[in-house]
Amino acid sequence: MCERIASALSPEEFARAVEIGPGKGALTEYLFPLWKEKLSVVEIDPLMTARIKEKFPGLPVHNADFMAVDLEALIPGPDRAAFIGNLPYECSTAILLKVLSFSRFAAAVFMFQKEVARKITASAGDHDYGYFSVAAQILSAPAPFCDVSAGSFSPVPKVDSAVVVFRPRRVFDGPEARERFLSFVKNAFSHRRKTLANSLALALDAERGEVSSRIEAAGFDPGLRPQALKPEDYLSLSEKFHPLKR
Repeated sequence: MCERIASALSPEEFARAVEIGPGKGALTEYLFPLWKEKLSVVEIDPLMTARIKEKFPGLPVHNADFMAVDLEALIPGPDRAAFIGNLPYECSTAILLKVLSFSRFAAAVFMFQKEVARKITASAGDHDYGYFSVAAQILSAPAPFCDVSAGSFSPVPKVDSAVVVFRPRRVFDGPEARERFLSFVKNAFSHRRKTLANSLALALDAERGEVSSRIEAAGFDPGLRPQALKPEDYLSLSEKFHPLKR
């Protein structure tokens, strides 16, 4: 399975690759021969860092929390980079959004717990569809790659996993526009059991009538639930709410 995941991307397409959280190096064992000097890894555990350095001489290993790493410094410009890793459950969504927001993100292959992968690829109206679905699908084009059973790991976890491949979508002019959009979508889903109008009115501390008018001006029914709108719908809707904010 590691060999299949390692071969999901062609090194010839990219200038750099970063493996996040290599652990004992099960995936690194296949990545390093493929990517050679293009590959570097970020590992938070100092013991695992020492093990990786010993096992793979010449491989650049950064002992750091990936969420604290400055990607602009880690990956010299103007190189575009691919990212690969089996992401830890507790911070997988944060890591993914950091990677997708990186200005020179070129592709990613990430393994998640299956429930997280379902949220990433969910369609509007699905039970798993929410803020994270919209964010991932606007910043990238996620495609399911393969499922990984719990029995593939040792020790065996309680849940299955899934691998998703991401390719970038260039939607926003810059980080300010991107963050404004993501903040708006997060507000829309802040009360997902309420109507879209009520959820936004509460989150933005705005008059419901004003919010409803703007939703209607974008061509949507204020009485819809937030999960009824597609990612592209949120792009057009968010424009009607700028600069309305808290």
